[in-house]
Amino acid sequence: MVQWIKSHAHYADFKQPNFQLRTAHFYIPVLVCAGETAVGITISKKIGNAVRRNLLKRRIKAWIYQNHTLFTSGYQLNLVAKRGAAELSWLDLCAQLSILCSLLHKRDMA
Repeated sequence: MVQWIKSHAHYADFKQPNFQLRTAHFYIPVLVCAGETAVGITISKKIGNAVRRNLLKRRIKAWIYQNHTLFTSGYQLNLVAKRGAAELSWLDLCAQLSILCSLLHKRDMA
């Protein structure tokens, strides 16, 4: 199961990530750690108003709940949304997050 990063102290750790992943609409700093995968979501005001930001967060969380088995354990991820992420349709958002998981698996296999 995926844990959620909620405290400011955990988000501060991402200033020095072990590695980074990028998709068209997301920047993902990654920390290698022991234990279960932890995910944080960062969406700035540049993305849109509160309604759009919250909708994007809910969609990301829904996808992660449905596909939590795709995440390998031992990582802490912070999904940082870029401009244009709020305009993605559900299918495009799913594709972006699937790309993220495949990049993480490729990195894990190497």
